[in-house]
Amino acid sequence: MQDKNTWCKLAQRQLNGWVLRRLCYFGLVVLSSSVQATSDYYCYAGWACLEKTQSDAHIEFWLINQLPYPISMTLTVSGQNLTLSANTDDRFTVSALPAGVFSLNAVLPKAQRVLGMRLARQNPALYFTAQETLEWTPGDMYAQHNSQYPYQYPYAKNQYFPIVQGFGGGYSHQGASRYAVDFAMPIGTPVYAARNGVVIDLIEHHNKGGASRRFAKYANFVSILHDDGTTGEYYHLRKNGVVVVRGQNVEVGDLLGYSGNTGFSSLPHLHFAVYKAKAQGEFESLPFHFMPEHE
Repeated sequence: MQDKNTWCKLAQRQLNGWVLRRLCYFGLVVLSSSVQATSDYYCYAGWACLEKTQSDAHIEFWLINQLPYPISMTLTVSGQNLTLSANTDDRFTVSALPAGVFSLNAVLPKAQRVLGMRLARQNPALYFTAQETLEWTPGDMYAQHNSQYPYQYPYAKNQYFPIVQGFGGGYSHQGASRYAVDFAMPIGTPVYAARNGVVIDLIEHHNKGGASRRFAKYANFVSILHDDGTTGEYYHLRKNGVVVVRGQNVEVGDLLGYSGNTGFSSLPHLHFAVYKAKAQGEFESLPFHFMPEHE
């Protein structure tokens, strides 16, 4: 359930239908008493990036969101002979933890570059080391879900599809995906937006599926950002079955794509849930309710 490469690690974890994109870049720098200023830049998917600048006196970590949609980021730095600089950006709170660990959580709501953390050499006469980890996920970890919002069923009003797994379903709706709904649905069934929002992510090129978590990374999906910072997720769509594009505004009832059987799926169905980002690249599903059918 994880794909890794040399520069960044993408943990593409599909827990019961939801793909989490996480950039976990691990970098190590050891600075002596005199070094030239340098800068390193690491990025994943043209979305979440980390820029690291360093000199013989301090090291800075810049957080970058390259798209106009919110992302939640956790930056953790561990090392020796480091202290938190007094002029660290006051928009974020950096926690100094035991054993020389510094951590911050941040939401970048739009395309921007901000200083996340500045650490200084504590003893000028000694070496210092720094190793960083950046974790991220789409969405706003501080979002407040409008629990009173009545979601529309994600299929045509003249149709009906049975729920084969609901909240807390024993097959796969546990943990972070506890509040999800699976509709048994023939492949190729039109899927419609259950709530207004903007398309912030999608995948439609996969053509594999099966009743094993090893198929999780092959799920096709559409992710819709709602106005309260949560996201609506529509999963297991068929190959090339998405008709919207990233950045497109959608309204309730707009066609998003066509159902399928891709990813971790034991039968053709549509997985729908409302999610909220959390720190450390995690997420959680949220309780929601549908409006009465045919209303």
